[in-house]
Amino acid sequence: MMRILMSALIPAVLALSVGCGDKSDAVQTTPPAQGGQAAAAPAPAAAAPAPAPARLTVAEHAATMKTIAQSVQAANKALKGADTASATTSVQTLATSFATVETFYTQRMKPDAVKLAQTARSGAQDALAALKAGDAMKAQTSLATAQATCAQCHKMYREGDGKTTPYAFNAASGITPP
Repeated sequence: MMRILMSALIPAVLALSVGCGDKSDAVQTTPPAQGGQAAAAPAPAAAAPAPAPARLTVAEHAATMKTIAQSVQAANKALKGADTASATTSVQTLATSFATVETFYTQRMKPDAVKLAQTARSGAQDALAALKAGDAMKAQTSLATAQATCAQCHKMYREGDGKTTPYAFNAASGITPP
């Protein structure tokens, strides 16, 4: 009788162990590691590229030019009065504004103007570094370099005197308001 019971019990246990083997609710997404090595974590999804900045308008360019003019005047006045804190604020605004001008001309594929904007921005950044180092004389020199770059670009791209005729892009620039 024991023999009959054991012969029935062994096949039942085998059937249950084969039928119920590794039935977990978790879904396995990676194959198990081979050779006792840990499975590598899946690579993170590649970040989407940053969207391109919105196309700057001619009106935004004109507003940036006004900001530059005001900042140059304020920086020069502050430097003459030995007010490096005010000069620093104005020169920081200049560096940011020249970066905006660079973007404007990059969007319009004007490499000569991009180069001039980069040079002007670099002059503003040099002036800023000089101010932070306490060298007001070098800051004035760097600011003058940035201003000279402005004159070169204006000669190439601008018409009007701002008094009797408003500033505008000249016909040769190929830039027209939208």
